Amino acid sequence: MRLMVDLSARADATYQNNYHNKLRGRLWRSLQGTRFEEEHGDGRPMGLSFSNVFPWGELSEGDERTLLVASPREELLAAIAENLQADREFNVGEMPFEVDGLTPVDVDVGEPGTRGVVETSTGVVVRLYERHRDEYGIDGDHGDTPTYWRPEYTIEPFRDAITENLQRKHERFAPEYVPGPDDVESDLFDGYEFLKTYALPTTVTEGVELELVVSKWRFDYRVRDDTHRRHLNLALDTGIGGRNGLGFGFVNVVDRTRPGETELEGEDAFA
Repeated sequence: MRLMVDLSARADATYQNNYHNKLRGRLWRSLQGTRFEEEHGDGRPMGLSFSNVFPWGELSEGDERTLLVASPREELLAAIAENLQADREFNVGEMPFEVDGLTPVDVDVGEPGTRGVVETSTGVVVRLYERHRDEYGIDGDHGDTPTYWRPEYTIEPFRDAITENLQRKHERFAPEYVPGPDDVESDLFDGYEFLKTYALPTTVTEGVELELVVSKWRFDYRVRDDTHRRHLNLALDTGIGGRNGLGFGFVNVVDRTRPGETELEGEDAFA
């Protein structure tokens, strides 16, 4: 489930690349006084992910922008929507916006047999700890300090890390009778197309900045069955990898072909 937030700029402004903590702060402010407030910082998956404010670029007063907020919990999105309706000021650091409209959006990878492509809209953070480094022979004496995934570490540790991460989210948000992504033999995605990686200085909490290494991807999938469909849709709702609460790992379906459709028909249907 997603909430599409239509925004308009209240003044000219420079687009802030380091928007993550400020955008998270505005969303958390919308949850103050709700039952979700106590979950802040409790160490469990929140089940909340969000895009950047898009399209990217310098802002002029009156410019229209959009934000997408996703969660497997409709009541969490409803709480955010209620606050944004009552308080339409939406400032992201030095970028001042006003909420013009709110629209619920249903997203789905499709029924079994559907083929598609998922693309990362924001960078994916994958942290490899000592057990990962031991398993894959990654050099370095890092102790408990995480090593961020880089292309030279090969695709296997990335694939396994995002699956383990999604398993933790599955254990919190999915019914107990449904096997998780770590409980099935097949991979989450059929194809992994690496696009790029880059380092991004990021404020993780006030006064604390880390240089995160993030990567961009396109993932091919074919929905095997209803269980696999649940896993893929959970990834759409929660994001993949870590630091989803800062807006990392947000993904979109950019192509989808249903059973019996040609690729061209699928593209037209999805558009």
